[in-house]
Amino acid sequence: MSKIQKEKDRIQDEFDQIQSENKDFDISKHLAKSEHLPDLGSIELYDYDADLTVSSHKSTEVLESLVDLYLGDVPKLKEHPYIINKMKEDAMVYAEALFLAKMTRKNFLNQLRQVDNGDNSARMHEVVNQTIGQIRENSKFLSGQRTELEKFYKNLRNDLGYEEINQEPVGSDEEENTEGDVMDNRKLNDLIKNAMLNSDDKKK
Repeated sequence: MSKIQKEKDRIQDEFDQIQSENKDFDISKHLAKSEHLPDLGSIELYDYDADLTVSSHKSTEVLESLVDLYLGDVPKLKEHPYIINKMKEDAMVYAEALFLAKMTRKNFLNQLRQVDNGDNSARMHEVVNQTIGQIRENSKFLSGQRTELEKFYKNLRNDLGYEEINQEPVGSDEEENTEGDVMDNRKLNDLIKNAMLNSDDKKK
C-alpha cells in the first residue's frame, strides 16, 4: 500500500471516529436564543428602484416643461419624432444625474452617523470631505446640465426660424389700463412720468 493511500485511510478513520463520537451532538443547545439577544431592531432594505422611478418622473417633468416652454407654440416641431426621442434621452441622462446626487447625499449621511457613533479616524474625516466635494460637483453638474438643455432647445428654435416665443397680447398702449390688466415696465414708467409732470404743472 502506498504512503498516499495510507494517509487517506488514516484521515478517513479519524473522520469516522469524530462522526461516531459526536452523532448525538445537538448544535441547537449551543446557539443563543432570540430572547437572549439584545433588541437589534428591524432591518429595512433600501428601495433603490423607487428612487430611480422618482428621479425618472422628475426629470421627465423638467424636460417636458422645458420643451413646452420653447416649442409649445410650434406643435409640428414639438411633436417631431427627433424632438420626442431627444427629450426622452435627455430625461434619462438627467434622471441618472438626479439619482447619483441622491445616493451621494445618502452616503454622506451614513458617514456622518459613523462619525457620531465614534469613528473619528483621520481616514473617516478624509472620506467625509471627499463626499462633500462630490456633492458640490453633483450640484454643479446638474446646474450645468439644465443650462445646456435650455441652450439646446432655445438655439434649436432660433435655428429653425422661430426667433420669439409667441405671447398673448396684453393690449395696445392706447388702451386705458383697467384693474387687473398686466402693465409692462415701459408703460408704467410713462404713467409715473406723466403723473409727476401733471403734479408740477398744478403747483405752478
